[in-house]
Amino acid sequence: MEHVERVASAVPADVRAIAYLHDVLEWSNGAMEEVRELGLGETELTALALLTRRSRETYKAYIMRIARARGAPGTIARAIKMADLNDHLRQRRIERSPDYAWAREQIQASQLADDEIRRSARRAERRRVA
Repeated sequence: MEHVERVASAVPADVRAIAYLHDVLEWSNGAMEEVRELGLGETELTALALLTRRSRETYKAYIMRIARARGAPGTIARAIKMADLNDHLRQRRIERSPDYAWAREQIQASQLADDEIRRSARRAERRRVA
């Protein structure tokens, strides 16, 4: 639970609830139905689905799925996954852990690309308005 609390405290307040749930679906059977009952919107549910590693999914495929996800769910999932990876890298207690440093690079590269797309859109909007 301490890990989940650290991750939640490292993300913006508007996605903190999703951060608290980020490991739930992976570690619980049938939890998605319970999560749906919480009244989360489609964006939040999609972000949670992105953060949940599928059975038989390789770790690299899982990370790339998050890194390549589009729209608000992808942005939310990347913010939470980055906080998750940062916490794992700080703790370094897990034996035989996945390659968290590689995963962090992939997520960070996607976040930087997202930031550039947003900046370009703002510049285009300013030119259009002017």
